[in-house]
Amino acid sequence: MKLLIVSGGFHRIVTQYLPKKTTVIHPHALELRNLSDYLNGGNPAGDGILITDQAFTQKPGLDREQLNELLEWIEINRASRVPVVLVTRDFMKPFELGMLTQRFDHLKIVVSDTARIPAEVFQRAIEEMSRNGTAPIHNDFKTEAKFMHEPQARPGQTEKKRSFFDRFRPKSEASAERTATDRLTRDIANISRGISRVVAVTGHRGNGLTSTAVNLAHEASKRGLSSIIVDMDAEYRSMNMYFSRFHDMTNKDEQMSASLIRTLARPQDYMTTAFNIQDQLWLTSLGYSFNDRKLMEQFYNSEKLVGLISVLRTKFNLVLLDMPLDLLRSFQETMIHIDVFGLCIPNNLHAVLSTARNVEVVLDREKASYFNAKSKVIVTKYNDRSRFQGALFAPEKVSEILASGISDSFQYEMKTAGVVPYSDAFDAQIETDIPVTNTGAEFEKAFGQMLLRLMEGA
Repeated sequence: MKLLIVSGGFHRIVTQYLPKKTTVIHPHALELRNLSDYLNGGNPAGDGILITDQAFTQKPGLDREQLNELLEWIEINRASRVPVVLVTRDFMKPFELGMLTQRFDHLKIVVSDTARIPAEVFQRAIEEMSRNGTAPIHNDFKTEAKFMHEPQARPGQTEKKRSFFDRFRPKSEASAERTATDRLTRDIANISRGISRVVAVTGHRGNGLTSTAVNLAHEASKRGLSSIIVDMDAEYRSMNMYFSRFHDMTNKDEQMSASLIRTLARPQDYMTTAFNIQDQLWLTSLGYSFNDRKLMEQFYNSEKLVGLISVLRTKFNLVLLDMPLDLLRSFQETMIHIDVFGLCIPNNLHAVLSTARNVEVVLDREKASYFNAKSKVIVTKYNDRSRFQGALFAPEKVSEILASGISDSFQYEMKTAGVVPYSDAFDAQIETDIPVTNTGAEFEKAFGQMLLRLMEGA
C-alpha cells in the first residue's frame, strides 16, 4: 500500500510504526497547510492518507478549512475515493470535525487517550485503509484505549506475581494502563496501601529536574500509582515541551493556560483546573501565553502552595513538585510540608560545588540543615567516564563530597535515590512525547528504583 503521511515533525516517528508492506510516497515532512501545493504540483496522493496531530496549526477554524480542501480535492481529482484517517490524542477532534465526517464518508478518526499513541493504533488504521475505508474505525476513545491496552490472558497463562507496588492501588480502581516489565527486588514492609508522598524534584537549573519529574510521574502511573505534577517553574514552564497535548490545550483554552494559578486558587477543583495526561497522571502548570502578574502575586505564594499540597496528598499517591532550588527562597514555609527532596546533581565536581553554593545563597543555615536532612541525591546525566581524584566518579561520591565539609549547608550525608543514565533519548522526549522510561528496560529499572526510594520518604 502506498501511503501519504501528513504529520509535520512527527513524520520520521510515524514511518517507523508502519507495516513492512507499506510504502511512504514522500520522504519529507508535510503539514496540512502545504498539502494543497504538494497535491496540485502533480505529486501522488497514494492509496491512503494518514494524518496526525502534528499536521495541524492548532487553530481549529483554519485546520478544518484546510482538511475540507483536501477532502474536496480527493472527490474532484480521484475516481475512487482515497481513505483519509486522522489519528489523534485530542478527544475534541471528532466534535470539531463532526460536519466533515458526516459529509465525507472517506474521512475516519481514531482517538487514543494515551500519552503516546502506540504503534498498533497506526497499524490498525492502515489495515482499515487497505479495506477501502469500508469498516468503521471511529470509536469512542475509552473503548479504543481498552482495545489497545487490555489483552486477555492466554490459555494456560498463570497470573503474574503481585509486586509490592500493588499495595498502593485501591481495590476498586481499574488496573494501570501500562505495566512495568522489570521486577524491583527491594520491598518495604512498613508502607501501607494508602501511602501518599509529596516529593520536590529540585536542584540547580539545567541539572535535569523537569525530565526527572516527568519520568518519575510516568513510572508511577505505569505501576498503578496516582500521581500529579505541579510545575512550580513559572519562569521556564518546560512542562509544555514534554506534554504537547497540554501545550496544545493552553493555546486553545485561556483557563488551561492559567492551570497552575487556578489550581492554587481552588485546590479542591483540581479535576477541572489541572490537565489529565492519562488515567492516573495529572499535570498543573502554566501555558506560555499566561502573563497575568496580578494573579501571580495573589496566588503564587507559599500559603497557597501549602493549601494545594494539603488537598493533593489526600487524592494522590505521589505529588511531584518541579521546583528549582532558587524557588525555595520564596517558598521556605512550604518545606515542612514536603516529605522528601530529590536533589538532582550530575556526577562532576562543578555541578556538586554549584549546588552547594546555590543552597548557601537561597537558604539560611537552619533551613539548609533541614533541607539537607530531607534530601536524597538523584545523580542525573550520569557520565560513566567522569573521574575524581583519579578514580571513577561513582554516584555515591556525589553525596559524600557534599557532606565532606565543602559547605556548612550540608552537615549530614545523604542517601542516593537513583541514577539516571545519560542518553540521547532525553533530548528526543521533547520531540516525541515519549518519556525515556518507556524506551527501554534500563531506564524503566532506573526510575522504578528511584521511585521506590523516594516513596520511602526521608
